[in-house]
Parts: sequence; C-alpha cells; structure tokens
Amino acid sequence: MTISYDEEFSSLMLRWRGSIWKAVLKDLIGFYIAYYIVLAFQWYLLDEKGKEYFTGWIMWCEIGAQYIPLSFLLGFFVSLIVARWWEQFNCISWPDKMMIMVSACLPGNENIVVRQTIARWSSLQAAIAWSGVSVKTLKRFPTERHMVASRLMTEEEYDLYMNTDAPHGKWFIPILWIVNLIKLQKKKGVIDSVQMDMLLKQVYSYRDGFAMLFVYDWIKIPLVYTQVVAIATYGYFFICLIGRQPKLDQRSMEKEITILFPIFTTFQMLFYLGWLKVGQYLMNPFGEDDDDFELNYVLDRNTAIAHMMASELADQLPSIGAPMVPAVPHTRASFKIQDVIPKSHLAGFKLSEAEMKLIKPEDLEEHERLLEETKVTNRQRLGTLVRAIEKKSRTNATINEDDE
Repeated sequence: MTISYDEEFSSLMLRWRGSIWKAVLKDLIGFYIAYYIVLAFQWYLLDEKGKEYFTGWIMWCEIGAQYIPLSFLLGFFVSLIVARWWEQFNCISWPDKMMIMVSACLPGNENIVVRQTIARWSSLQAAIAWSGVSVKTLKRFPTERHMVASRLMTEEEYDLYMNTDAPHGKWFIPILWIVNLIKLQKKKGVIDSVQMDMLLKQVYSYRDGFAMLFVYDWIKIPLVYTQVVAIATYGYFFICLIGRQPKLDQRSMEKEITILFPIFTTFQMLFYLGWLKVGQYLMNPFGEDDDDFELNYVLDRNTAIAHMMASELADQLPSIGAPMVPAVPHTRASFKIQDVIPKSHLAGFKLSEAEMKLIKPEDLEEHERLLEETKVTNRQRLGTLVRAIEKKSRTNATINEDDE
C-alpha cells in the first residue's frame, strides 16, 4: 500500500522503505564507480598534453548537456503518471453503497440468505477481476480452485463458471449472478420496480470500476514517450560522466578550484532520477513496489464490511429519543487548539448612515428635477462661454485690420 508517514521532517529523511534513497541508490553507486574510473584514467594515464585535450572534451560535454530539456520531459511525464495513478485508485470498487441499498430493499431475517449471497458474490467478483490486473491478488488466487478453497465460490458456481465459454474474459459473471438474483426477488414480489431500479444502479456502478481497471491495464502510456524520458535521463548523466570531471590540465588548475567529488551532480541525480523512479513505480500501481495499491487488503476489508452489512448490521437499530445537545464538548487537549472560524471576505464591510438611507419615490422625483435643472444651467453657461469666445475673436480680428 502507499507508504504512510506523519513524523517530523528530520526523521522522515531517514526512512528507507519507499524513500528516494532506496530508489536511486543503485544508480548512484553505478555512477560513482564509472565517474572515478574516468577520473583515474585522466589522472594516471594521460600526460599534460592529453589532459589539455581531455579538458576540451569536458567543456564540450558541459555545453552539450544543456541541450537536453530534462526538467520539461520529466515534469510532464510524472504529472501524467500521477494523474493516471490517482484515477486508477478511484476506479477501485467498494461494495458499501451497493450493500447499503441491498439492506434497505431486502430487510428482515427472511432475506438474510439473499443479502449474504450478494455480499459473497461481490467479493468473488473482486477476486476474479483483480486477479487479472494485480500481481498480489493473482498470487493469492492463482486458480479458480483457490477461490473455492477460500469459500468465495461454491462447487456449483465453479462448474458454471468453468463451463462458460468466454474468449474475451468472464470476470463479470458474478455481477450477472447478482443481477439475476435481484430479478428473481422482483419476480417473487419481494421488491418492486423502484427498488429493483435502485439496486441495479448500484450494481452497475460497482461493475464499472472493474471494467475501468481492465481498460487502464490494456491502454498503457505510449512506449515512445516512456523511452524518450528514460533515454533523456540516463543519457544526461552519461554525458555528465565526462562533463562533470575536474579539469586536471595545468592551465585549468591554476585558474579553477579542483573538486574530486561531484557534489552538484549528486544532487541532480537525487532530483532527476528520483523523479524518474516515481514515474516508473506509479506507472503500474498494482505491482509489488512499496507504493503500489494493496488490493488484497482492500478485498479483505470489503469482504468483512459486506458481510457485516448483510448480517448483523442489516436490521440493527438503536433506541431513538435521546436528546441532542447543541454544542459538542471539548477535551482539554482539543480546547487548546483555537480553530479559526471562517468568515466571508465582506464580513468587515460597512456603509455610512447616509449611504444606508432608503430612497423614497418622492426623493427620486426631486432628484430628477434637480438633474434636469442642472442640465439646463450647464447648457446656458456653455452658450454664454461660446458667445464670449466669438466676441473676443471678432475683437482680435478688428484690431489686426487696424494695424494693417
């Protein structure tokens, strides 16, 4: 199952299972071995002229590594994989809603056998379907006889299942048994058409999750994109085997600091290779990696819950009438945590008394009258101003003629 953690950051970095250290350790050790082999070749086997020539190769590889858009490729690849990983988890079928509806439509001890049969067939459906997509579930049920031994399937059901000719798979047969059992209850008059419709909707919804998991198992991430990302990542660090070597020629050692350990390349390997490993591990979440989904646990949980809902919880009802308190008390520990009560962003918005005063119809009439008077006054002032400008223009023209 996905690794769970809630400890402090310092102790979190020391965990091994599902950690970045476990994911990149082998690649990191392999890189260090190859790195120091190249360094020893440069240090012990090359003369001064050879070291100068090798420095040219180092500079060429440093420039070439910049042309690989590794961050873009890995970012898009991992975001696609994580989205697909979460969607596959959402496709895991849970029988809770279906069994709640079964308990509501088929109550009483007289229907307990029907409820328990539907609960058992729901677990049988999961065991058959998940064995086709999950390695862990397949190891638990390698053959149909193991389902009989687990008492999820009877001998009669085994014969019906094995004698069914279905070249495209027969994982959906238990769902049809549930549908046929519901149809039988409708024929007997135990449920009506409305109840049958509600039950079938839940059965269809339960079935859809298994179908989608088969689709995800069938349609993979395009191989070419997976290859591009892998080649880009490992090719980048192959170039770094030379491009991150220290420059050991005399001219470079006089101008630059020589460090024999690839510090920053190590950080890059932790980031980029860790990113790539995340995508590789989450590409198939039903395998045996640390962060893969544990469908065997989900099957155990669903079987137990479905049995409870079909048996002791189907008609369980406590006494009613107990009063409800308007406030739930705190413990001393929880009371110390002061929760922030959410407020609207307009909670502090206020208007003045004048702005909050209501407008009456007579106020509107007075406002319109004053507005019309203002418009008339403005037109009069504008006319007076225009006439003054024209008069001044004529006066200036007369003065210019007299001067001439």
